[in-house]
Amino acid sequence: MKNLSFLFAAYTAIWVLLFLYITNIARRNRQLQREIEELRELLQRQAPAPPRRSAPS
Repeated sequence: MKNLSFLFAAYTAIWVLLFLYITNIARRNRQLQREIEELRELLQRQAPAPPRRSAPS
């Protein structure tokens, strides 16, 4: 029965590490999404207006 406690401890450690890893990935993903949105806004502010078509004469 002693081996079962080691098995339980190993599975618990793996699940905890997996949870922490996924949480870290999700946090970094949210941070990258915010950075992408900031860059898009910056590009929109800096991009020149598209040329207007002149009316046919």
